[in-house]
Amino acid sequence: MPAREHTLAAVDVGGTKIAAALVAAALPAAGDERPAPPRLLRHAVTPTVVDSPEACLETIVDALAGVLEGGDAEAIGLGMPSRVDFAGGRVVESVHLPLADIPLRDLLQKRFGLPCVLDNDATAACIGEHVFGAGRGARDLLMLTLGTGIGGGIIAGGRVYRGHSGAAGELGHVVIDEEGPPCPGRCPNRGCLEVYASGRAMDAAALEAARARPDGAFGRALAAGKPVDGPLLTRLALEGDAEAGAALARIGAHLGVGLTSLVNIFNPELVVIGGAGAAGGELLLGPARAVLAARGLRPQRDEVRVVPARFGTDAGVVGAAALALTELLAG
Repeated sequence: MPAREHTLAAVDVGGTKIAAALVAAALPAAGDERPAPPRLLRHAVTPTVVDSPEACLETIVDALAGVLEGGDAEAIGLGMPSRVDFAGGRVVESVHLPLADIPLRDLLQKRFGLPCVLDNDATAACIGEHVFGAGRGARDLLMLTLGTGIGGGIIAGGRVYRGHSGAAGELGHVVIDEEGPPCPGRCPNRGCLEVYASGRAMDAAALEAARARPDGAFGRALAAGKPVDGPLLTRLALEGDAEAGAALARIGAHLGVGLTSLVNIFNPELVVIGGAGAAGGELLLGPARAVLAARGLRPQRDEVRVVPARFGTDAGVVGAAALALTELLAG
C-alpha cells in the first residue's frame, strides 16, 4: 500500500533570498531506490531582509504566510543558514542573518497553529537528497551546498549526524589556507573553503576578470551596467568562454582541496554537491574530483563518488519538506 501523501509548508532561508513552497510528499518505502519526488504545489522566492532581527523575522513569516494562503498544510519545515539548537527549536547564531538566540519554532507554531521543525539549511538539504534524491540508499554521505556561503550536512550510518549540540556540519569552514583571507560574515577564521568556493568566491572571480580585461566578456558586461557575478561566470563557462571556464575550474580545484580533507576524515561513500553555485556541473565537479583523486588517502578517495544534487536549486525547499516529513509525520 503506497504511503499517504502529506502537504507541507517548506521554507529555505538563505543569506540573500528566501524560497518558500507548499510541497506534497510521501515518505518512500524501504528499498525504493528512486521514489517519486516531492511536488511543489506553490513556490515563491523573495529577497532576505537583513536590516534588523525584526525585519528578517517578518520576511520569514510573510514568506510562510504566502504559501499557506488557501493551502492545507499539515506541518512546517524550515532550513536556516545558522547554527541551530535542534531539540529546542532555536536559532543560536547566524553568519549571514541578524538572528541570535531566537525561539523560531515556538514563534511560528504560535503564529500559524501548525507543528514546526527547523534545522540548519544544508542539513535539511542533505536530508532531502538522502530521502528522495541523489543520496537515496547511501548510509554514509556528505552534502555541501554552494550558496552565499558553503553549508554542509552529514549522514552517518543512515542517520542524520548533528553533533553534541546540534551544530555539526559546518563543512564550509574547513581551512584550506591558514594564511588566507578572512572568512566572510562573523566567522573568526581565515582561509576557509567558503572563501574560495562559495557563490561569493564566484562573484569575486567574475569581478576580477572584468577589471583585468575590460575588453573581455566580463569587462563588457561591467561597462554595460549588467550584473558581474557568479551566475554570469557560470553561464559564460557553460557557453564555452575560455576565461570563465578557467575561473570555474580554479574554483573547482579549491573545492577539491576541501573535499580531500572531508573525505579523508569521514570516509563517505557519496558526496553530494548542491546549491546555486553548483550550476556549473562538470566544469566545477570535474576539477574537484581530479584534485581529490590526486591528494586523497586510499581507500577513501577510490571509494567515494562526488555527484550533483538531484534537486538543484530546489534542494533547500525539498530538504525542508523532507525534514518536516521525517521528524513530524513519519509515524
